[in-house]
Amino acid sequence: MKKLFVMFFALLSLVALAACNGDGDKKESAENKVVTIKLATQHPLEHMGHKAALRIKERIEKGTEGRVLVKIFPANQLGDASQIYDEVIRGSIDAAHITIPDALDSRLGIGFLPYIADDYEQIKKIYKTGAFIPTEMAKMHEKLGVKFFSYFGEGFIGVGTVKELENYNKPGMEKGVMCRVPGLNVFKFGAEELGFRTTSLPYTDVYSALQTGVVKAWSGGPPNLNYTGFRDVLKYYYQYNVNFESTQYVMNMKTFMAIPEADRKVVEAAFTDEGQASFGRAEEEDQKYRKMLEDEGVKVIMLTPEELKECASYVREHAWPRLEETLTKELLDGLKATY
Repeated sequence: MKKLFVMFFALLSLVALAACNGDGDKKESAENKVVTIKLATQHPLEHMGHKAALRIKERIEKGTEGRVLVKIFPANQLGDASQIYDEVIRGSIDAAHITIPDALDSRLGIGFLPYIADDYEQIKKIYKTGAFIPTEMAKMHEKLGVKFFSYFGEGFIGVGTVKELENYNKPGMEKGVMCRVPGLNVFKFGAEELGFRTTSLPYTDVYSALQTGVVKAWSGGPPNLNYTGFRDVLKYYYQYNVNFESTQYVMNMKTFMAIPEADRKVVEAAFTDEGQASFGRAEEEDQKYRKMLEDEGVKVIMLTPEELKECASYVREHAWPRLEETLTKELLDGLKATY
């Protein structure tokens, strides 16, 4: 009987040891679970935004030693910006690089504020991590269950025309043309205060409108869009810097927080650093495509720093109060205090 008891307890010990080892294996398996981030973007393969996505993918996968993978869906494959953002909120899309829609909070459009900056030196300060606008943006996204990483700069917006402008360097004075603008007040009011008569047309209609004379000018894109879309119809390009083309890196908050802390830091740094580096690259892109426009016979007119400051001061004084209803006085006053 004693031998039987000894054998019985020995057997129990083996079972318990096996169970402990099994739990350990499960724990280790959970810790080593591979996470795949579904990253949706609106950028075509040749765009600087897609090249940035590839760098982010490489950095995250290398920095986490393969524990976090990134699958990129470029060129609106998963829907337009509004659809993608809704899916990020729901968590069916993990992360996105898009133009954030302002349907859920009108203040999310603050990045397109006319003359939010008058040059790249100022734009880098406005969008720097920890600055007023990125901090406020993070709060707005968080209320929607979204993690904000950084703005991504794509270039200063100018005006392309088929005829020479009147009073081009005098804000508030008639420019002598009808100018197409996107259908948002942040674009409309800025162009109007510069001195343009405006009309809103879909981007897909701009080329034919310029070609047929329905409009004589268009605003809504930096030099690269003027080159890729309109170089054979434009005669002049004016670098007004009236708005800044910016997109954002965001991620579903629950998905982000579910990533182990060490790997989470790698993910955040990859998106944030790429966003911050974009402003220097955007400045280079602007210079590159202005030169390419000139090579195509388009006359490029650069406003002097003094002229840009005059335009910025005038538009901020006259257009910003018109935008207080949607962007709020508190947000605009907070931004003014940072200049």
